[in-house]
Amino acid sequence: MVSKLANFIVGAALMLLVVVLVYKNTNWFKPAADKAMESVKMAVSKSPAGPFGKNSSEDQLDKAREAFAAGNTDGSIAAYKEYIKHNAENADARGELGNVYYLSGKLQESAQSYYDAAKLLIDQKQTDRVPALLPVIAQVNPALADELAQKMSQNPQQTAMTQPDQQQPQQAPQSATRYY
Repeated sequence: MVSKLANFIVGAALMLLVVVLVYKNTNWFKPAADKAMESVKMAVSKSPAGPFGKNSSEDQLDKAREAFAAGNTDGSIAAYKEYIKHNAENADARGELGNVYYLSGKLQESAQSYYDAAKLLIDQKQTDRVPALLPVIAQVNPALADELAQKMSQNPQQTAMTQPDQQQPQQAPQSATRYY
C-alpha cells in the first residue's frame, strides 16, 4: 500500500515537473494558461473578501477606522473621504469623519461633516439623530445650524418628534404632597 502511494506521489511530481518545464521553455500552451490565470484573478477579485463577504467599500471604511485608532488622522481622513466618494448616502461615515476632524482640532471641517450628515439624516427621516450634531455645527457656523433646524421644522411629523412641548399645552407642575 505504501509503495503504491509513494509511486503515485513520485509520478505526480514528475508529471508536474514536465508540465512546468514545457510551460517555461515553450509557447505551446502558455497563452491559454495565462488567459486562464487572468480569468481566475478576475473572479477572485470580484468575490467577496473576508469571512463575512465584505466588499472593498466596507474594507475602505475599516481602513479609515483603523488609521484613526492608530493615531494616523491624515490617513483616516483620506480613507473616509474615499469611502464617502463611493457611498454618498452614508450619514454615519460623514459623522465619523466629523469626529476625526473634531478630535484633531479642525472644527470648521468637523462642522461641515456634521452638517452633511445631518442633512442626510433629515432626508432619510432619521431626525432623532440630528440634535446630537447641532451643538458643534452651531458653535462653528450658527447659520448652518439654523438651516437644519428650519429643515426639521418644515415637516409636521418631524416637528412632533423633535419638539413635543410645542404640540401639547404646558401644564403647571403639581405638588407631590397632593397625592400623599
